Amino acid sequence: MTFHSVNLKKNMKQPTKEDQVESEGVDVLEAYNENEKKDELCIGMEFSSDEAAYIAYCKYAGNHGFNVRKQRRTKKKKEDDKAVRILYVCSKEGVRKESTVKRSFSRPITRCDCKAHMGCYLQSSGSYKIVSFDPNHNHDLVRTPMKHWLKGNRAITVSQKQHADDAEMSGISAKATVEMMTLEVGGRGNLGFLEKDYRNYIYRKRMSTMVKGDAGAVLEYFQKKKKENSSFFYSMQLDEDDMITNIFWADDRSISDYNLFGDVVCFDTTYKTNEYDRPFAPFVGVNHHKQTVVFEAALLYDETKAWYIKIIK
Repeated sequence: MTFHSVNLKKNMKQPTKEDQVESEGVDVLEAYNENEKKDELCIGMEFSSDEAAYIAYCKYAGNHGFNVRKQRRTKKKKEDDKAVRILYVCSKEGVRKESTVKRSFSRPITRCDCKAHMGCYLQSSGSYKIVSFDPNHNHDLVRTPMKHWLKGNRAITVSQKQHADDAEMSGISAKATVEMMTLEVGGRGNLGFLEKDYRNYIYRKRMSTMVKGDAGAVLEYFQKKKKENSSFFYSMQLDEDDMITNIFWADDRSISDYNLFGDVVCFDTTYKTNEYDRPFAPFVGVNHHKQTVVFEAALLYDETKAWYIKIIK
């Protein structure tokens, strides 16, 4: 009897690069699915606080591809610290009311009456228990490659906040700071947040330096100046906590100078900062003696395009 040796290695198909990439992709997808299963929610789960419940639902939403909104908080009494019932919903819940004003453009549809939600009820132990949960959406969810751009998945790290604080103190613009941080991490996809998130962080930090009542004191001073001189002009923006967002003022001398020498106006928000570390924006020009004259001034807390347009007008 004759035995023939067979070279099995030659007959076996060697894996190609495409097969290796495909297998790696399958492994990543399976690992991602395992992470999703760990963060699954269901009726009966309990959380130590309402904030813990919100974080858990935001994490669940981030993994599944949608954003979360706090819809309702019900309290037995207004003075109670804890809410009895809390409802978290998909950001596309509800239907937007049609505007009665005719517009030359159409706004994108952001609400489609999605019913996905998580309702929690306060227990006697002080924890919050899921009493209603609907995972079904009536719209397309964000796919995996873009999930990191969802609001719940975006965050500024402690080191990035320190970097932002240093840049703010140095007078570097928000756009330049974000571009610099983007280069450091190798692209926007690795940054972890958007430029608007950075601007919101800087805005909240600036607002926290203003003490409650400061807005009232400044307003009282401006009203006093207005009584002394009816030509004095001021404009202020306040938020719901009586905190200043932006201040703009001009006295009678500035208004008169502007009427005479306002052909050319120059302003620079990096000219000077005050004890609140906020940009002071003087609007200046030159008189017939080639001397600098101040037309008006603004103290900015909300450096948005709309406010700059309002100041210039």
